[in-house]
Amino acid sequence: MSSSTSSSETDLGWGRSLLACLGTLIGAALLVLALMVAVDPYDSGKLGLLGIDGVDNRLTKITAASRARDPDFNAAILGNSTAQMVEPAELSRATGLRFVQLYMTGAFPRQELAVLDFFLRNHREVGALMIVTDPGWCTHARAKEEGGVPFPDWLYDRSVVAYAARLISWQAIEHAFQRISIGLGRRPRMNPDGFVSYEDIWPPGQFKEVGWPRDPAPASSAEMRATFPEIAALADIVRALPADVPVVIIVPPTLATTVPKPGTEAALERSACDAALKKVVAGRPRSNFISYRVDNDLTRDRANFADFIHYRPILARKIEQGIAVSLRDGERAMIDF
Repeated sequence: MSSSTSSSETDLGWGRSLLACLGTLIGAALLVLALMVAVDPYDSGKLGLLGIDGVDNRLTKITAASRARDPDFNAAILGNSTAQMVEPAELSRATGLRFVQLYMTGAFPRQELAVLDFFLRNHREVGALMIVTDPGWCTHARAKEEGGVPFPDWLYDRSVVAYAARLISWQAIEHAFQRISIGLGRRPRMNPDGFVSYEDIWPPGQFKEVGWPRDPAPASSAEMRATFPEIAALADIVRALPADVPVVIIVPPTLATTVPKPGTEAALERSACDAALKKVVAGRPRSNFISYRVDNDLTRDRANFADFIHYRPILARKIEQGIAVSLRDGERAMIDF
């Protein structure tokens, strides 16, 4: 009898211990979640009670969210690292607008469109958009799988629940403490306008034999050659903008040896893509399409590039001038390049 009683008491003791442990874990998780809600570790604007401004890390696919919702800016530069050297401060001085740099390293067009949508949702009034389109925009079909660093769709979509579900993680906790340090003044936030020069890691005078443009495979038919799903998605967004919002689309420069030779299949593909991009802004006030992917003295000089696709500041200044004059004169702009 006493043995049965002892076993029952032991079972009850284990049960209470398990419940206490479970309660502790649930309580700790709720405390962490409360901290995440208060801090908003990615500065998404979906949560946050402490009013901390900005972030501090180099994960561009995450930090773009903080900049894209910043009310201090009303114009945006979008693209992957081929947009990185365009200085928002220079464009702001030249145009009177307030540009923010929203480039993302290794980004695909679909991801750039997600950031563009996020920027537009967070700005009732938009002064201008500059979109830098690498060869990824010229694909004739969207890839089923995107390589590189996974894109945080949950950060840019409209769902608060999907966002909150991602906050119980070591990465979110790390970002939360970074934001707390910024709020306490112990850590500086990243440059608010998002400009970071890659000459920090690719000093002038060096050229790396990497980064050959990833031009898409030739279309299998004339009908397919006129099909550009990424450009069509961009066109839908631009079409929905107020008529007075200027949009400038550029094709970034690449080293001259990578420019498709006239008369080749690659050149026909490039021309078809350029025509589709130009159509997106055709007839839109103070808007323009500019292709800087040409063979000329500037693009033949390796000193103007860090690799085959990443250009130096001397070309970035030329691009900024072209953007500024396009925002003033639209398709009539005289482009010096």
